[in-house]
Amino acid sequence: MTAEADIDVTLFDQPSGNVRGMVTAFVPIKGKQKRIAHATLLVGKAPTVSLEVPTKLPLDQVEAVAIGLTAFAAKVIELTQEN
Repeated sequence: MTAEADIDVTLFDQPSGNVRGMVTAFVPIKGKQKRIAHATLLVGKAPTVSLEVPTKLPLDQVEAVAIGLTAFAAKVIELTQEN
């Protein structure tokens, strides 16, 4: 059984310095929403991305994290191409 990732997107009407927004991915792990990835969308530059994948997971959670990271990457790429 896999759970769906929660992808939060924050885009600023006016960029804050060179930051135009943020994307964060959460996946339920052991009953809690765990942040697995974060991207800062920059004006005129590639986004900065950090991953926070737990090092120990039950096998079914590995698939959930992989699906969440794939959805996260797709959303960041989509928002980057809109710029």
